Amino acid sequence: MRKLRKYAVITRVSLSNAITYRAATLARFCFYTLFIYVFMSLWRAIYQEGSVHGYTHTQIVWYLIMTEFVLFTCDSSIYQTMNEDVKSGAIAYLIGRPTHYVLYQLFNSLGQMLLNFVSFGLFAILLGHLFVGPLPGFQITTAPPLLLSLGLSLLLNYFFLMLIGLSSFIMEENFGLFLIYQKICFMLGLFLPVEFLPAWLQPVARSLPFSYICWAPAKLFVSFSPELFLELVPRQAGWLALSILLVLISYRGGVRKLQVNGG
Repeated sequence: MRKLRKYAVITRVSLSNAITYRAATLARFCFYTLFIYVFMSLWRAIYQEGSVHGYTHTQIVWYLIMTEFVLFTCDSSIYQTMNEDVKSGAIAYLIGRPTHYVLYQLFNSLGQMLLNFVSFGLFAILLGHLFVGPLPGFQITTAPPLLLSLGLSLLLNYFFLMLIGLSSFIMEENFGLFLIYQKICFMLGLFLPVEFLPAWLQPVARSLPFSYICWAPAKLFVSFSPELFLELVPRQAGWLALSILLVLISYRGGVRKLQVNGG
């Protein structure tokens, strides 16, 4: 209980800081709105002929709102934070604290993620209703399984970013890895549902973890079914477990070989 209380305090302080510096969140609302509006206009032109691959125009707009919500909610700067910790030598002090470094970073980011989840969640609902109206067929009873899928996708994205951050133990600059990861996520679910990919590429996308970050929760949101839930959520959970394991292994191996080059 003492350990849990310790990490709860870290999260509470993080949340307090996020609320204090909320101007950055307001600025991100503008970018979020701009992205949705631009792609909504693009898809309106494409959808002159009706539905595409089973998605109506209303569904595809809500799909984009949901995928962008996932990325805007997650703290994508964690890889930079961990990179700076290793390059500056600050990690030598952080690992000496009475907290696990990986857990400290997770709970320290959780405050900002919680604020983003609530604020961007409400804002996303507002935008969707303003742009295209309510999602046809959506039922409030599907909210709990959707929240579970969203939580898994956010954590999966976060731990992959942590894995990129921990690559700093091997390479000094990991921005290139982040760009590669970001572009793969863009192609496998963020802007295009997996169903829009070429037939030969769809099985590949479904077998990789990247599509379960954006595509899985958005797909469940716009066309929920119990069968789809049982297909996607266990895969999300499996990839999350693997990503956590890889992070812990990378961290343990990196600490063993730690050579402090700065401060």
